[in-house]
Amino acid sequence: MRLKEIAEKIGARLIGDGNIEIKGVSTLEEAGPGEIAPYYRKRFMELALSSKASALLVGKGLELEGRNLIVAENPRVALVEIINLLYSWKKLRGISPKSSVSSSARISPNVFIGNFVFIGENVEIGEGTEIHSGVKIYENVKIGKNCKIYSNVVIREDTLIGNNVILHPGVVIGADGFGFEQGKKIPQVGKVVLGDNVEIGANTCVDRAALGTTLIEDDVKIDNLCQIGHGVKIGKGTLIAGMSAIGGSTKIGKGVVIGGMVGIRDNIEIGDGVMIAAKTGVTKSVPPGKIISGYPHTDINIWRKAVVLLYRLARKGEGEGKDKEKG
Repeated sequence: MRLKEIAEKIGARLIGDGNIEIKGVSTLEEAGPGEIAPYYRKRFMELALSSKASALLVGKGLELEGRNLIVAENPRVALVEIINLLYSWKKLRGISPKSSVSSSARISPNVFIGNFVFIGENVEIGEGTEIHSGVKIYENVKIGKNCKIYSNVVIREDTLIGNNVILHPGVVIGADGFGFEQGKKIPQVGKVVLGDNVEIGANTCVDRAALGTTLIEDDVKIDNLCQIGHGVKIGKGTLIAGMSAIGGSTKIGKGVVIGGMVGIRDNIEIGDGVMIAAKTGVTKSVPPGKIISGYPHTDINIWRKAVVLLYRLARKGEGEGKDKEKG
C-alpha cells in the first residue's frame, strides 16, 4: 500500500513522498526498505535518524527533517490500524477427522476444529470460532462467535464464554478452586463466565466458583501465568499483567490496572479505576481511584517516601558503624 493511502485511511498527516510502497511494519532497529517503523520518544532520535525504514510513524513534536513521515494524534493507536491494513490473517474453517466431537454438540457454520480436539456433550460453539489442536472442552460449555481457542486449552464443564474471546495456549478455565475445610475437599460446584472481548494469556488459570460464579466481565485482558481464584469477580475493562494472583471471592472493579507479580488476598474489594504497581501485596479493600504500591500496600506516594527514608536510614547506620570501627 502506498504511504499516502495509509495516511488517508487512518486519518493522519503525511510528510514526504506519499508514493513509496509500504509492505510491512518493523522496529526502528530492524526495519528496512518498504517498511514503516514507529518512533514514539525523543530518546530514540538517533535510532530514528539511522533507521533504514522507508517511513516513520510519529506523534506531534517528533517530526524529523528528511524522513518520510506519518504524523498521528495517537501513534500507538495508529500503529494498530496500520498493522490491520497491511497484514491479513487466514481464516481457518472445517472439522478435522482426527477430532472427537460429541453427537449432542451444536457446532455453528464456519467453525474450525483442529486435530485431536475433544468436545463433550451438549457443547455449543458459535459461528466463526476456531478451536485449535489439542483443546479439551467438557460437557455443557457454551462458546460464542468469532473466538480463538488456541492449542492445549482446557475448558471445564458448564463454562460460558462470550463473543470474540481469545484464550492462548495452555489456559485452563473452570478447574476446581482451592477449597478445603479441616483437610476435607469442598466440592467446587459453581461455574465460570467470560464476557465478550476477553483475552487470557498463556498458562493462566481461572478457577470455578465453589458456589455461584467466577465472573470475568467484557473487555478484560489478562496476561500470561496469572491465577484467578474461585468466585472472583473482575469488572469491565480491567487489565492484569503477568504472574499476578487474585485470592478467592475478591471483587475487582471496572477499569482497574494491576501490574506484574501482584498478589491480592481473598474476600476483599478493589474499587473502580484503582492502579496497583508491580509486586504489590494487597492486604485489604481499596477505595476507587487509588494508586497503591508496596507490601503491605499503601498509597504509592507514601510508599515512595518510605523507601527513600529506609535507604537513608540504612546508609546512615552503615556510616556510623564504620566510624565506630575506626574509633
